[in-house]
Amino acid sequence: MRYSVTVSSITLVLLVVLFANPVWAGPRAGRARALDSVVQVIVTTDFGSTRRCSGYLFSPSGQVLTSFHAISDAVDISVFHASYGVFDVDRIRRIDPRADVAVLSLEGAAGAELVSAHLGDSRAVSAGDPVYVLHHSIYSENVIYSTKVVDVGYSRQFPSCYLLDDYASELMLIQLDGPFDGGSAGGLVCNESFDVIGILLGGGDDTADGRYGYALMSGYFKPLLISTYDVAWSNLRTDATSDADYFDNFFGPVPQLVDYQAPMPESYIAWFGPVYHTELSDFEFTTEINDNIDQNWFATKGLVIDGKPVNEISAARMIYWPANVNPWDITDEVDRYVFFDADSLFSKRIYRNRDTEERIVTRSILAMALTPGRHSIRYENRGANYKSTGMRSARLDLNAAEVTLIDIEGLNLVSWQLLQNGELRIGEGEPVHYEVDKRPLSTNEVTTCIRRVRYPVVFH
Repeated sequence: MRYSVTVSSITLVLLVVLFANPVWAGPRAGRARALDSVVQVIVTTDFGSTRRCSGYLFSPSGQVLTSFHAISDAVDISVFHASYGVFDVDRIRRIDPRADVAVLSLEGAAGAELVSAHLGDSRAVSAGDPVYVLHHSIYSENVIYSTKVVDVGYSRQFPSCYLLDDYASELMLIQLDGPFDGGSAGGLVCNESFDVIGILLGGGDDTADGRYGYALMSGYFKPLLISTYDVAWSNLRTDATSDADYFDNFFGPVPQLVDYQAPMPESYIAWFGPVYHTELSDFEFTTEINDNIDQNWFATKGLVIDGKPVNEISAARMIYWPANVNPWDITDEVDRYVFFDADSLFSKRIYRNRDTEERIVTRSILAMALTPGRHSIRYENRGANYKSTGMRSARLDLNAAEVTLIDIEGLNLVSWQLLQNGELRIGEGEPVHYEVDKRPLSTNEVTTCIRRVRYPVVFH
C-alpha cells in the first residue's frame, strides 16, 4: 500500500509539473510575441506636419495593419520597431476607409525575421472580459496595460462620435475602458493569452479614466491580411488644405495639436539604433560596408532602462536620428553615402592573431528622453560585437538638456564620396575610389542634433 501511494504521489507531482508549466508559459510567450508585433507609424502629411499612430505587425515579411484615418493624407510613412529599428513604407497594400483600417508594406523587412502575435477568435468576446491593450500612445509611458471590455455591438448602438458616425454599420466593434489618446489608433487588443482579438480605431467619448476606445474585431480584418493589390499613394489625398481643416471633419472647427513633440527639460540617453536600410543606387558603397561590418545593423534587444525592457516603453519617448541629419547638412546622393562611425566600448575584434579596435558603422542613432538624475541601464548590443554579446550594466547620472551616449566612443560622421574613374589602360579592371570626409561629433554637437530632430524650427 505504501508503495502504491508513493507512486501515485510521484505521478501526481509529475502531472502538475508537466501540465502547469504550459499554462503559464503560453501567456508569457504570447506576451512577448504581442510586444514584438506593436509598432509606431510615423506619418508625414500632405500639409508638412508629423502625425504618429500605432500599428500591428502581422507578417514576417513586414506587413502592418494600422488606422486609415491616421495615414489618409500621407506623403511619406515610416515604421519604428523598438527592437528592429526603422523601416520605410514602400507600398500601401490595401485600404478600407469605412472600416478605418489600412495595410502597409515595409521596405527591406524580408530578412529581418520579424515576429507577429497570433490572431485570436473575437466571436466569443463579451462585456466584462479582461483584455490587454498595446499601443504607442503619445501621452502614455507604457506600451501595454490591462483594461476590460465595456460592450460589444455595432457603431449605431454606441454614442455618436467622430470615429463612428460614418463607420461601416455591418461591422461589430469592441468598446473598451481606458485612456485612449493621441497615437493609440492602430494598437492591438489582446485576450488573456495575448492573441489579437481587435485593432484600435481610437478614442471616443470621455470617461473618468480618459476616453472610451473602440476596436474592430479581428474576425473582420482577417481578410485584409491576405490582400493582393496595391493602392496608389495619390488615393490617400484629402480635400483638406491644412491639418486644422483635416481634423475639422472629425472634431469640429477647433485647433488641434498634431505634432506632439513639445519641448521639455529632459535629458537623453542615446545608442546606435537598428535600421534596415533600403537599397541605394551606389551598390559599391553598401557592398563594401556590409561585407566587412556585420551587415550594418544593430539590435536593441536586451536593452533595459530603469528595469523596463525597451519594447515596453512607448516609442513616443524615443526619437530616431538618421546620419544625414547633421550640423553640416551632409546628405545622401547618388554618389555619396553618409553614416556614423565609432569605437565600441565592449570588446576588441581578434584579427590575424592581434587585437584591433572594433568599428561600428550604422545609419542611425536612437535617443530616449528621461528625467534628469540617476538611471540604471542594462543592454546587449548583439550586432556590434564579433565574438561577444556585449552585455553591460551601468548606472548613469543624467543632466537636463544633455545627452549621454551608451556604447559609443569616438563618434564620427563619415561621408564616402564615390570618385569618377579616369580612362583605363589596357588590361586594367574598373577600380572603385572613395574620398572620405570624417568629422568628429562632440557630446554638445550630438545634443544639438537631437534637439534639431526633436524640435524642428520652421521659418515662415
